[in-house]
Amino acid sequence: MPGDRAAMRGRLHPAATVGFAALYLAFALLSREAPGAGFDSVARPAGGIAVLWLLLRQPGIVGIDTVLLTVVAYAANSVTGADPEIAALLTATNVVQSVLAVVLLRRWCPAVWGCGGTRPLDRPRALAPYVAALTLALGAGAVLATVGVTAIEGGHLAPEGLLWFGRNLCSGLILVTVGLLLGQRLSAPRPRPRLLGDAGVLELLAATVFTVASYGVAFTLEDVPLAFVLLAATVWFGLRFSTLLSALHSFVIGLATLSLTANGVGPFAVVERADLGYLVAQFYVVAISVTGLILATGRDERQALSAQLRRSQEDALYEASVRDAVIGSITEGLIVVDETGELLIQNGAASALLGDGAAPLTTESRLVMSSWSVDGAELDESQRPTARALRGETVHGAEVVIRVEGLPERVLSISGIPLPRDEIRRRARALMIFRDVTEEHAHRKELASFAGVVAHDLRNPLAAIDGWTEMIADELDAGELDPQTAREFVSRVRSSSRRMRELIRDLLAHATSGSRDLDVRPVDVGALVAEIAAARHAEDRITCGPVPAVLADPVLIRQVVDNLIGNALKYVAPDVVPEISVRGRRSGSRLVTIHVADNGIGIPATERERVFDEFHRAHYRDYEGSGLGLSIVRRIVTRHDGTIVARANPAGRGTLFEFTLPAYDEAAAQVAAHAGAHPKG
Repeated sequence: MPGDRAAMRGRLHPAATVGFAALYLAFALLSREAPGAGFDSVARPAGGIAVLWLLLRQPGIVGIDTVLLTVVAYAANSVTGADPEIAALLTATNVVQSVLAVVLLRRWCPAVWGCGGTRPLDRPRALAPYVAALTLALGAGAVLATVGVTAIEGGHLAPEGLLWFGRNLCSGLILVTVGLLLGQRLSAPRPRPRLLGDAGVLELLAATVFTVASYGVAFTLEDVPLAFVLLAATVWFGLRFSTLLSALHSFVIGLATLSLTANGVGPFAVVERADLGYLVAQFYVVAISVTGLILATGRDERQALSAQLRRSQEDALYEASVRDAVIGSITEGLIVVDETGELLIQNGAASALLGDGAAPLTTESRLVMSSWSVDGAELDESQRPTARALRGETVHGAEVVIRVEGLPERVLSISGIPLPRDEIRRRARALMIFRDVTEEHAHRKELASFAGVVAHDLRNPLAAIDGWTEMIADELDAGELDPQTAREFVSRVRSSSRRMRELIRDLLAHATSGSRDLDVRPVDVGALVAEIAAARHAEDRITCGPVPAVLADPVLIRQVVDNLIGNALKYVAPDVVPEISVRGRRSGSRLVTIHVADNGIGIPATERERVFDEFHRAHYRDYEGSGLGLSIVRRIVTRHDGTIVARANPAGRGTLFEFTLPAYDEAAAQVAAHAGAHPKG
């Protein structure tokens, strides 16, 4: 508040003190001829100037401006003919009532501009303490003046005291109010509220003409009681125009009323005693000033509340749009639900996870869902994450199997947060967040199975190595290890270590076949077949016909071809020479279909799909292997957007593997280059 007052003083240059002093003297001199002025014609409306002066120019209670006000007030009282003793008394009274008014206004109206704040006088709630502060301070001044003059001159001076109070209260209400409202408007940043309020220029002109006409008639026809008509002009300005314009209206008609009454014109001048008529006129001015302020501040407050309501609505709409945009952009499903099952908020991801995504979720659509734990047990209503969150429990990452009619089963990770209770409808509410972990759950199951098989398959060769080395140690201890036995034991150890090495190699290939980025480029499958045949010393057993170029990762495609050729060489009947044929052809504009046929032992019809599963071996009793080779092949082919199937060899015994890969052409190469050569990361 001190900072606000300092800023306010900065807006009023010290030269304003001279202006206030001149205004004070001018009002004092103009009021000399007021009828029944009382106290030797020293009661004057300049009291409002004194209050406004100290309020806007003086930060404390006592200062330079107080001293100057004292000098000017004494001079004004002396000029109007007061005795030195009376002039000194009334000067002191003027200063005391002005200082008291400033103190009360700053204490009771700290938010009002000029009193310590920045707000205009635009609320009825601020008007009550404002009028009370002026009334109390100026009333105290009237009492002090009456008591002092009575003590000096004697006699009964109650009428003079009332005139003093009425004139100063009129001055305070019309001058201080206009000064504070005008100062606040001039210092307020743009844009400022409309000065005309709800009305326009034409209505202002009409209201002004009405005011002049009604006051002209009322003050001309003194014998006709038309004073009640005058209030209509005040009501018009109070209800339709801003508080500042209404206060200026009261200021003008107040000065006109007092001036005309002082000159014996108007309905208040017909009173038998001129001083009583002037007193009635003063309190009439007080009444219209307060009435106008009440109506105008009420209108301003309604307008401010309406504007605030519009802003609040606009803010609420904007925040709702931001909220909807944020919620809609979240890839995780989100709903807010109450204990009756009513969906209060939802996003598109929730509709896709809990429904078919074609339409928003409804309470009815949620009722057709069933929830199961990941171990297969159906959850009853009380165990579901939503019910737990509605009971006030915070749920973190509960995995639930959701089954919706006509849709595949999904595994969701669900978190729930209790929300504040809806006290209007007396319902509990909860925020539920859903994340699809179906693939993650499948991967975890696969990993668990993978770990179990690895542990089992590694244990066998390790046990064999441990057993044969222990036998070697026993033979050495007994001194009975002959070279032939040693060679046999070492051969057994090497065989077991080779099996372990091959298993580890297959495990590494399996782990990397689905994770490394693809480096696609043109691949000559025929050249790969020739390299693999040479590496396996099987050139005379493998034939390769024309194979169109494919667009693929050459390292991974080599694994595919090598696995298929390796299996064809391995899975043959005893005493049968392997014969392998590789052929390829374009199938459509974008694919190449490749056949790898052999004359091996074949795959039973019931096993032709399962052989691509991890660790599944169709001939596990007669042939060693990890059961990972064909699963690696399918994973690599699938990553290239291809398919692979196993069939009986139509040329005779054996198996035919048929798989597809993207065909190489110029357009495909450009697409791959544009994608950064990593389309399947």
